[in-house]
Amino acid sequence: MRASLRWPAVVGAGAMLGSSLILAVPAVADPGSVEDPQSGQIVGVEDTPNNIVKDVEDALQGSADDVAVPGNDVAVPGGSALLADDFVGNLTIFGTTDVHGSVFNWDYFSDSVPAKDADQRGLSRVASAISEARAAVGAESVLVLDNGDAMQGTPLTYLAAEHPERLASTIHPMAEAFNTIRYDAQNLGNHEFNYGLDTLSRYKSELNAPLLGANVNTLTGSLSFQPYEIIEKVVGGETVKIGVMGLVTPGVRVWDKAHVEGVLEFEDLVLAAQRTVPLMEADGADVIVALVHSGQNAPGVAWDPTQLQENVATSVSTLVKGLDVVIAGHSHVNIPSEVFKDPDGSPVLYTQPYFWARSASQITLPIASDGVGGFKVAWPATDAEIQALAVPKYSVGQPDSTLITEHKTLPEDHQITKDYVNSVVATNLQEMTTESSRYEDTPILDIIGYVMENSVREGLQGTEYEDLPVIAQTSPFSRTSVFPEGDLRVRDIAGLYIYDNTLAAALMTGAELKDYLEWSARFFVQATEDKPWDPETHTNALYEGATRGIPDYNFDAVTGDLTYQIDITKPVGERVVNLKNLDGSPVAQDQQFVMAVNNYRQAGGGGYPVMSAIWDEQLEIRQLIIEYAQEVREIDQANFHVKNWELITVASEVTPDPDPEPKPEPKPDPKPEQKPEKPAETGKGTLPNTGADTLPILTGALVLLTLGGAGLAVGKRRRSIDG
Repeated sequence: MRASLRWPAVVGAGAMLGSSLILAVPAVADPGSVEDPQSGQIVGVEDTPNNIVKDVEDALQGSADDVAVPGNDVAVPGGSALLADDFVGNLTIFGTTDVHGSVFNWDYFSDSVPAKDADQRGLSRVASAISEARAAVGAESVLVLDNGDAMQGTPLTYLAAEHPERLASTIHPMAEAFNTIRYDAQNLGNHEFNYGLDTLSRYKSELNAPLLGANVNTLTGSLSFQPYEIIEKVVGGETVKIGVMGLVTPGVRVWDKAHVEGVLEFEDLVLAAQRTVPLMEADGADVIVALVHSGQNAPGVAWDPTQLQENVATSVSTLVKGLDVVIAGHSHVNIPSEVFKDPDGSPVLYTQPYFWARSASQITLPIASDGVGGFKVAWPATDAEIQALAVPKYSVGQPDSTLITEHKTLPEDHQITKDYVNSVVATNLQEMTTESSRYEDTPILDIIGYVMENSVREGLQGTEYEDLPVIAQTSPFSRTSVFPEGDLRVRDIAGLYIYDNTLAAALMTGAELKDYLEWSARFFVQATEDKPWDPETHTNALYEGATRGIPDYNFDAVTGDLTYQIDITKPVGERVVNLKNLDGSPVAQDQQFVMAVNNYRQAGGGGYPVMSAIWDEQLEIRQLIIEYAQEVREIDQANFHVKNWELITVASEVTPDPDPEPKPEPKPDPKPEQKPEKPAETGKGTLPNTGADTLPILTGALVLLTLGGAGLAVGKRRRSIDG
């Protein structure tokens, strides 16, 4: 879906006339959003369709830098006429969200500054915009907030969580950056839970600002989060109290179930906000800001608190009394400014900054006396004027702040991370790419499945499951990942397997496998004579009630000792045909398989069935691929690539009995006499997940199905850092 962007343009000049203020008003009409089809999976603009990239770049090139923010003693932005005696001054708020470890303007996977203007990023750029505002209006009137998903997303944050001893910083580098910029409060994002509660607790203790979670309730008392913070700022010489509340999508209970089950409970965001706002008001809050790590509601989907819905930021904005500002996130959509109305008809200013610190939202709130000893937001008369109070500060227009570039440890951490990702682990004999992996069987996904299968086989040796056939689910996380011919580096593997997912194994019958593959095949739009197959239009199918099309990472291709076809000329639920064993016999409904699966999918991520693990040693899949490359030293597709599935795009292509290629027996690859130097990297994996994924919208037998039988107790194994 092509989105549009409309950007503010100054249409007037402000002047003081008598006792009233007539102000410059940036006109904003129907601001749209740019949606990255890969949103939630931490991918670059280069992974979006060209038309969306062009929208972002055109908007950046064609928009004014920003609307000037007057000093607190000069004018009120907006356009309403206010009595000068009532007006106090302007409160400036900066908000970021979904920074995902982007401290510097650097792409660790390409080992370069991002090539596109729209992809410039980093807290180093945001810090410059904040410093500029503090210098212009006074630091005492500037409030700086982050809306979560900071701890995960780059090799820097991976090292910080799994191997902090490698880094120069004695605390988490994201805490170093936020503390250095002097953030006032932060919200939890779902990715804050990826590395476990011990890591999160340590990070929380390292922050100078409070880490908020109003809808996160502690069951065991081991880790708790305050629901809100009252922060005092000086505006026009007056002390104004701002209540800041944090809310995080309850999808955490699914995506990081292994970490939070029985320890933390996640409440519906709207109910939590309705309960918390009166507490902030009673605590003296003059202005109330909600940090909502959740995207806007899907069109046509009503709020239902019993469902613990993932994306309800619109409902928070419209169903909670007393909010002034909502800073949203999670869905990786760029929404500079919108206006909603609360149940009393009062305005709520809504903004969602762009992810990876590609932008920060700068909000200028006119503050006036409320006549009873407190203060209030002096809202302009029209929605267009209110909308103009929030403007994006894009990183592309900002220099890198010396606060970050000359920090005592962050530049060294950055260099250590670059050295790590550039470590050579093997020689690759032939280039492989994910460009077409969403619609055809490719070697670069098969290497993932091959490593997963063999790791599970090894883990199941000596158990009752060791003789069962092992299959593996693989997903294309990006359309631009490449294993180049020649030197293969850690960053190439990290660019392919961008998540810190861990490996598990579950039992699956033939009938369950068929249902699983049918669910995956929903990814495709049905091909017809009128609308013939085109990978650009027949992938990422959009279903009613969803906020976006199915992302690439929720299409699963299954590798292993089987073959199948996906006939996309047929309706959903009837597409998987010729599901056979390698000997050509049909897969029986009661036939048993062991599925090698990542933890996100095993927990039901993407609407797939929850699977009961029979084996789980918390081994990180990306690290297993790195170790495989280090062991074999030469990556040869002949050792792992078998085309065992294909699409049928026209009805005549159906072949009743596809002749499968012979599957190579799993065996160690031939090893040269010498190994290249290892990058000294291994480690126990974590339980991260794809952040902006849609929780199950469709219900039914498939979604409710729990796969597998009795669990096999297997102790966790932590690999040494030297492999």
